Amino acid sequence: MGFKELFILIEGDDDQRFFERILKPGFEKKYDSVNFYRYAVQPPKKIENFIKSIRAMKADYIVAADINHSPCVTQKKEALLSKKFKHINIDNIIIVIKEIESWYLAGLNESSRRELGIKSHKANIDELTKEQFDSLIPDKFNSRIVFMQEILKYFEIKTAAGNNKSFAYFTGKYEGFASGGPTCVGRR
Repeated sequence: MGFKELFILIEGDDDQRFFERILKPGFEKKYDSVNFYRYAVQPPKKIENFIKSIRAMKADYIVAADINHSPCVTQKKEALLSKKFKHINIDNIIIVIKEIESWYLAGLNESSRRELGIKSHKANIDELTKEQFDSLIPDKFNSRIVFMQEILKYFEIKTAAGNNKSFAYFTGKYEGFASGGPTCVGRR
């Protein structure tokens, strides 16, 4: 069997932090190399050339994007294909609903939320926005990044799959996370 490589195209720092800590270990069971590429600030031509190089290497790739204000997953995928990713397979696009912060929060059980000091929230986790997430940050955390890193210590993959539909879709599509992968990444 040859060298297997995966590229995960992400929007920004929060996405990379999440994918690296929570999802990369599962992918490393199937791939010799797992790499990240931040596409949000890249011009379309540079992204297109990067995708061509991935294909030339016969590597696999996943594109992760927040749904943000798009009315549905299909429309968000079509917008990405028309604006940034003209030559990719639509099946390689994963849409995070609503934003990556919803995936962070989805992985916490009630006990973990209490331990971290996170106030209860009324919003559906699937619909959680950055602003709603930021309003949940307890005063004891001196930065958003520190708070997010602390969440990842408590994160449970099975809990997240039960709390967020797009995360459940992701773990179902990429075998090994919800069933065979680690159930709790952090505190062992």
